[in-house]
Amino acid sequence: MRRTPTGPGRRGGFTLVELLVVITIIAILFALTSAAVVKAMGKADEVKLRNEISQLAGAVQAFKTEFQAPYLPDRLVLPPGMDPTGESAQYVSSLWPRIDKNTLGNSTGTFTVNGQNFTIYSYWGLPSNAAVTLQGHQSLVFFLGGARDSSGTPIGFSSLQNDPMNKTGSGGAATRKGPYYEFPANRLVSISGSPFPSFQDVFGVQPYVYFSSKRGGNDYTTPSTGIKPFVTSITYPNASSASSKSGATSFRFASPNGFQIISAGKDGVFGTGLDDWPGATIVITTPPSNNPGGATTTGYDDVANFHPTFLGIAQ
Repeated sequence: MRRTPTGPGRRGGFTLVELLVVITIIAILFALTSAAVVKAMGKADEVKLRNEISQLAGAVQAFKTEFQAPYLPDRLVLPPGMDPTGESAQYVSSLWPRIDKNTLGNSTGTFTVNGQNFTIYSYWGLPSNAAVTLQGHQSLVFFLGGARDSSGTPIGFSSLQNDPMNKTGSGGAATRKGPYYEFPANRLVSISGSPFPSFQDVFGVQPYVYFSSKRGGNDYTTPSTGIKPFVTSITYPNASSASSKSGATSFRFASPNGFQIISAGKDGVFGTGLDDWPGATIVITTPPSNNPGGATTTGYDDVANFHPTFLGIAQ
């Protein structure tokens, strides 16, 4: 009968200590791998976000080129003739020179355009007999998307100079201008019940906000319910030590001579104000260098078309 060797050259298996060491190493490797995966996913989201903002910015430029427009406004009253400042009617008339006063909304009766009957409210897509003011996040979708079909899908504007909201054309389908951006239907959302949608960013928490390059009051003029915090401006850290827009060119993150498209980032929180026109109050906040995005920091991961890094990260 052979004996099983039991000398030093033979082991019966892992000891408890060895097993614990192996488990610890596996746990460390898993943690490192998970962190790398999470970081890579976050970076992928940021890349997707920046690409989308770049595409929107390109669409704004395409719109301006098509209509030879100096800017795309971030405030529009519909019907345009009901804007007490006169800016909305003036702007719409510059895009479609043959549009008449009835179509602009200077009358409350019915009228006919290219064989179709409208009221000033039904023509501009308003469900009730009341004027609506579009803020920048809605204005961006309206001008880049154009008129909407019965399902709410943006289909661009008619090429008819007197009938931009025409959906069929006289005697057949009208030649379209736009849409300049293909908005995914599932990310067009209504804020506070507005009949005009906003476009949510890739995180689906907040819409992209838009500020035009025009000065003189054609900006966000009232608090926008549903977008918090948000009053008349947005400010980011390290902008300037100035207290008014008189030093506009010294602002690190503002784009004083161009339009601005801004995402609130993954946290869905905008900065407390981006000062980009005369008279706006600047709020300076600086995120902790060792804790960007901490409890005291707002807008730290905001992304815009005019700056290559997160707006709220001190550099």
